[in-house]
Amino acid sequence: MNQPQAQTQLRHGRVISPASRGAVAIEQGLLGAWQVNEMEGGKNFPALVAGPFPAPFETDNPSDVPPADGYILSGGKTDARDCVNFTAAEMSKKLGRPFSWPLLNVAPGQTLEVKWEYTAPHTTRGYRWLITKDGWDPQQRISRAQLEAQPFFEDFYPQVPYYSHSAELKAKINHAVKLPANKTGHHVIVLMWIVANTGNAFYQAFDVDFK
Repeated sequence: MNQPQAQTQLRHGRVISPASRGAVAIEQGLLGAWQVNEMEGGKNFPALVAGPFPAPFETDNPSDVPPADGYILSGGKTDARDCVNFTAAEMSKKLGRPFSWPLLNVAPGQTLEVKWEYTAPHTTRGYRWLITKDGWDPQQRISRAQLEAQPFFEDFYPQVPYYSHSAELKAKINHAVKLPANKTGHHVIVLMWIVANTGNAFYQAFDVDFK
């Protein structure tokens, strides 16, 4: 009777390289790895509402409600996982000492390689990458207004419908993205692993410093 629930709990994943905000939260003793595996929320982000996944993937499972502003980096989770949405000031208060999110040094236009770890991967539609706008405010939580309106990269499998191609739509352990060439300084990157056969994506966030 409990088997379907157990299977649901297994089908998760997180980035293990480079360090995400979730990984930093694990290091700080605020989260367990399983919680970072479950940064799961509606996959139509940055849309605000649930509904069909956009063309040409309308036959994928419809999206659940995407994360609300201020809770984007946790995939909409408002429990302990909310800490990944914290500003540096909020984290400093939580930890009782000064804290800044560690920055990953990157170069404009470089290729960033990411490595995922999956427990039991879902049928995957693909991956979407978003980044903060120039002039974003690190003293505010990440909102849609803080992010560029369009993803800077998407890596989607083209096969439809997913249920006829599930063996091909595999989650990628290693994948790479070309970072924007026109950014400088501290930015936050949001990476979504988008699932075809559920309404959700898994959210991972990275603080980077364009040198």
